[in-house]
Amino acid sequence: MAQRCQIPVLWIDLRSSERSTTLLELFKATFQIENLDPHNPVFDHRTLSPCAICFDFDYPDMHGLMLMRELHERYPRLPIIMMTEQHSESLMVWALRVRVWDIFLKPMTRSAAEYQIGALSNCIEEAAHDPTALSAVSPMLRLPEESRFNASNAAETRAVHPALSYMQLHLGEHITEERLAQFCNMRPLQFSRMFKKAYDVTFQEMLQQLRVKEATRLLENPDLQILDVALTVGYRDHSYFCRVFKKYLGVTPKTFQEQLVSQSEEAQRDLSQGKLYAVANLSQPGEAASGGWARHRSQ
Repeated sequence: MAQRCQIPVLWIDLRSSERSTTLLELFKATFQIENLDPHNPVFDHRTLSPCAICFDFDYPDMHGLMLMRELHERYPRLPIIMMTEQHSESLMVWALRVRVWDIFLKPMTRSAAEYQIGALSNCIEEAAHDPTALSAVSPMLRLPEESRFNASNAAETRAVHPALSYMQLHLGEHITEERLAQFCNMRPLQFSRMFKKAYDVTFQEMLQQLRVKEATRLLENPDLQILDVALTVGYRDHSYFCRVFKKYLGVTPKTFQEQLVSQSEEAQRDLSQGKLYAVANLSQPGEAASGGWARHRSQ
């Protein structure tokens, strides 16, 4: 992890639930964080010279997005960094048009987040001496996920790739074979055969896999209802969605979400217990009896 940057970063927490993912602690390891009140986001220019403004969202609402645009207009020289759990085409297009400088798509693995924060720190430190560094190409550029699908035949892949891209961008809509065939300038039967040859699955199987994958990401938010998740990924029939989900993951969406919540609560309990033992100078359960607990009682 990069060393702490002396220039502060302004942080605005706009998450709707405290249980949602945040990268705040990782940012604190690198930057000096100054929290701003989202209802009155002002700071003292005489004592504070921030290098960026971070907006921490789970699922952005109208107030948060308008606030982001307002602060960008008020402080046009400060790069805007957006963190969000919502992975939607419309939000990315909006962020591009508002000139958001960088986007963190949550949840992220710790290693990926640390790498991106480190690259961000290096760029900001360089910009302190050369402002044009903020206009450089991001070191975090990666190929879109749809380009990573392994296909058995390059020619067929190129021919049906528009259909795959369309599915990923319109998971919540009704998608038909006829519609996808039109995007590829093919007849439905020709499209069906070529898609199967390219990806070794039918387009319906691929669509189900993409929808279930997106559903698992959405279910990480414990406040989302199962029906809302089903509708978001394109299933109007709640029971059918549950059957498809269980087909791929072996459990229902409700059980999957409960397991995630249970794992999260258990991790929080372990963390709290570890802090408690550290503060009390006690040994963790399972350690030798001659450890901290024995010493603590003898004092």
